[in-house]
Amino acid sequence: MFGKKGSSSLILATTAVNAALYMAVGVVSAPIPPVLGVRFWPPVFIPAVFAIMFGPWVGGVGAAIGIFLSDVFYGHGNALLSLVVGVPSNFVGFYVLGWLTENMPKGPGRKLLTLLSILVSPLIFIAYFVSIYLTLGWGGFGLPQYVCVLVGIVVVAVVLIATRRKSAWSSFEIASPIGLALGSLIIGVGLVAFSRLFTLPAVVGTSPLSIDVIYGATAFTYFSEILFMLFLTPPIVAAVRAAFPSFRLGPRNSGTNDTK
Repeated sequence: MFGKKGSSSLILATTAVNAALYMAVGVVSAPIPPVLGVRFWPPVFIPAVFAIMFGPWVGGVGAAIGIFLSDVFYGHGNALLSLVVGVPSNFVGFYVLGWLTENMPKGPGRKLLTLLSILVSPLIFIAYFVSIYLTLGWGGFGLPQYVCVLVGIVVVAVVLIATRRKSAWSSFEIASPIGLALGSLIIGVGLVAFSRLFTLPAVVGTSPLSIDVIYGATAFTYFSEILFMLFLTPPIVAAVRAAFPSFRLGPRNSGTNDTK
């Protein structure tokens, strides 16, 4: 029924639905206070679903619009902060996820991306651990930090298992850590840079933020979201495709047999 890219009306409609769902589902986590200026954000699976089913532009643009509306209406309320940090991080993260999933190379290219995907989680974890030690020393590892470290270890192990196993979703499982890591890094760097130029909203933090917040904000964003993305996206895509076969928009999309 639809071509690989879909008609303009389909692209506009699915982008709008993506943005609306992303904003609406985020209401559930709105009451939870931000950590290092970053909100706990389970609905990352929504733009991931749209990026796989309708392409990287739908996933990225819908996520960018959705996070902007969410930030302004029930988030920190600062439109400029959202435009500078939230919008580009969400667009880049989900565009890269969708593009890599749809255009995953074979041979050496795939092996290189698989290696990068495997290294992403441990590198973010190590950077976070080292940043705490360099900033506060061993005395900085109180109960909250121990909990974060423990959660980080568990998440790293789960992500490594997910990215190494053979499955029909292997392209998506390789692309997810890479896309989310890029988006998370933009958030970490963006928050600190913004705090040096402008005043942050009180709910986010005090200005200016120290450099080590880059590592903490990046790690919190990544580790609090990656499992929602990896484990909720595939079954939702599979269910929608089973109900609406015409939504299979390309033979190379994840969910086909791409384990080779």
